Amino acid sequence: MQRASNDFAESGWCEVTSGVTRVTVDEVLSENLVRFETSQLKKENEQFFDDFENWGDKKEVLMHRNQYKRRLHLPQPWDALEEGQVFLVGEFEVVDNQGEPKNFKFSPGKNNFVRIDNLRKFKDKVKRLYSDLLTGR
Repeated sequence: MQRASNDFAESGWCEVTSGVTRVTVDEVLSENLVRFETSQLKKENEQFFDDFENWGDKKEVLMHRNQYKRRLHLPQPWDALEEGQVFLVGEFEVVDNQGEPKNFKFSPGKNNFVRIDNLRKFKDKVKRLYSDLLTGR
């Protein structure tokens, strides 16, 4: 996979690059158009999950149905995309897999995909964040 040049990235072009990319389904705009949010894993993070400090700057990307698989490399069927889904795609492997992934490890040369918004660890983190917001912590 080749890295997209900066001028393409700034104009909305997005292609999953080497490394690990976090892809969020931000908004389903129509039957054929979805806005995604992408972020690259920071190179210094060898083991990671979904903590904010693990990821670089977010980029919003509008994607048409016919570009989706080629540019984002997600095996998730287009018609099954829902707002709020979060995927990891790229060079990583699962660590501490006892029923479901607990962490991930950057692993050059591997090619992996996993949906993480449906994992207990992800859901628990979201609950803690909402609780902290509601209680003013």
